[in-house]
Amino acid sequence: MSPKFMYERLLKCQEANKLVAIYASREDEYFEAGYIEAVTASDVMFRSRRSDGYEEGHVVLPLELVYRIEIDTAHLKTAELLAKHLNQPISAGLFEKAPNKKHSLFEIAADYVYQSKEIIFIDIIGDETPAIGMIAENEYEGLEITLVDDEGRLDGTCWIKKEDILALRFGGSVEQDLMNKLKK
Repeated sequence: MSPKFMYERLLKCQEANKLVAIYASREDEYFEAGYIEAVTASDVMFRSRRSDGYEEGHVVLPLELVYRIEIDTAHLKTAELLAKHLNQPISAGLFEKAPNKKHSLFEIAADYVYQSKEIIFIDIIGDETPAIGMIAENEYEGLEITLVDDEGRLDGTCWIKKEDILALRFGGSVEQDLMNKLKK
């Protein structure tokens, strides 16, 4: 099935600056909420917003995984009210100008995280636990990751084929906490 339908709806949500619930896992009723930062023919990037109102970094998902989106639900309105009450405005995005429809947000995000030496969580097909670390090499077919454990210590190296990556997550509080521990 063509992701064109979801692409067009996500683009409208981005233009309206709507908080969007994004469903990408058919195995449960779990969704992620966020403000669409960019959408291309292949990916969507959003600034994640937790249900308690706090922002939680950026997420990049393949557009083909998005099977349902919602706006203006009671749950989303509550998150927006909490954000307002907590003085958690929508943060500035990564892009001054939205990427072209033909660009890969995955590649842009991977390059950004590699260049800035940030910690990233990488969701992988078939793994319940994400790979956590810093991108040491961003090659055409895969990523080399310097792993970081839960305590913020270096924990080896892994290689991941790009075709097996479900999501990239970076810039959130957990990633920042691990980065602070790593620097100590």
